[in-house]
Amino acid sequence: MYFPYLRGKQFELIALRELLAQNLLTEAIIPVIEPVKASSTLLSVLVQFQEKNHPIAVIQNPRVAPYTPFDNEVVTQLKQSDCFIPALFINQADDLAQLGQFSNTQKMVIVTPGTRMSIPDNDSQWDDVLKLIAVENFHFLRRARGNVIELEDSFNKAQRNADYLDVDDELFSDNQRYFRDDGLSGFSDYSVVGKEYTASGFAPMAVAIHVVYFDGENSLRIKHFVSDSNQDISDPAGKAGEALEKLVKWVQAPDFDHDKNDSQALASFIQMAGNGQYSGLGIIKKLSIQHHLEIMGRYLTERYGA
Repeated sequence: MYFPYLRGKQFELIALRELLAQNLLTEAIIPVIEPVKASSTLLSVLVQFQEKNHPIAVIQNPRVAPYTPFDNEVVTQLKQSDCFIPALFINQADDLAQLGQFSNTQKMVIVTPGTRMSIPDNDSQWDDVLKLIAVENFHFLRRARGNVIELEDSFNKAQRNADYLDVDDELFSDNQRYFRDDGLSGFSDYSVVGKEYTASGFAPMAVAIHVVYFDGENSLRIKHFVSDSNQDISDPAGKAGEALEKLVKWVQAPDFDHDKNDSQALASFIQMAGNGQYSGLGIIKKLSIQHHLEIMGRYLTERYGA
């Protein structure tokens, strides 16, 4: 149902690994990984997903960064398991032939905004494959049939973290409510990270914590908790503390819906605030992703019985 699209960066992979280990990643969620490095963390994630028999899609021709794939027998065996979904970016009909090299039960193609190939007629391989289609590619979304998943960047990326002070609460997505009404098999987004990719981080002047939540109508909204002392890059721990203080105040408000929006990650945020703890921006991103996937999985399981 829900196919969160994540780049294979360290804390995104750790987010998945920890959710799976804690049994907080439901069957309704199938991650899609675009790897950026053949790291030990990526390998551990692939092993864990196989051990848990939980499906995971991994792009075989990643584009976002130069990538040298694994070259060992362990990964070769992992890629042959039923829970491994090989995924390919496609540009033309001939690219579909590359799927023939995989014998996995499920396969996936990714149709980007720039893909202009014609949709194959009477092609069983195309009919059966999972089709992750960017929402900007109206041509494909209108005409594709069977196993269609809509990919949309739901995260409104600000130029600077401090800019979120002006818009601290906004709609994130309604796709979880309407994807079946739209004839789709599932929906996909880039979680609270967004489509834009950067190879390495930087010291921001403001710290922002992005947390999604379900409102009374089950629309998914997002809160941006931002530090106030944003004049320079000094004291990131203090900035994180300011943002965490706002998050805790929001969670402890009488109108916070704990049934819909509580999560282990949210509890970790509150613990960090109480302990005056700051472990880096990577941990904040990890927890934000984990919170998103946990509450989304719970919602989909309760609504659709996945």
